[in-house]
Amino acid sequence: MGVITISGFIVELLFDLAGEIIGHFIPERALETKFQKNINRLKEETWFGELEKDYRYEYIIYQNSRVKRFLSSEKNIKMITSMDEERDDFINLIKEEH
Repeated sequence: MGVITISGFIVELLFDLAGEIIGHFIPERALETKFQKNINRLKEETWFGELEKDYRYEYIIYQNSRVKRFLSSEKNIKMITSMDEERDDFINLIKEEH
């Protein structure tokens, strides 16, 4: 069981490293890759699914550069998925940008 966890971690680390290398040469592509990875992670959250269903907020999530930069940060994703206050601040950001 531990081997699977370690190998999964190593694979994820290698993908992150590859993303960083790509990001060094093609910065826009790295941002998009991190963004999409984090969006896929957020889609598992009920509150995000409801936010995304609203066409006004869906547009902001996918098109607003400030929101996309925020969602491209792993640190920000960890905060909004683990802390209610941070999640509420993020939802307010989406509404303000709308």
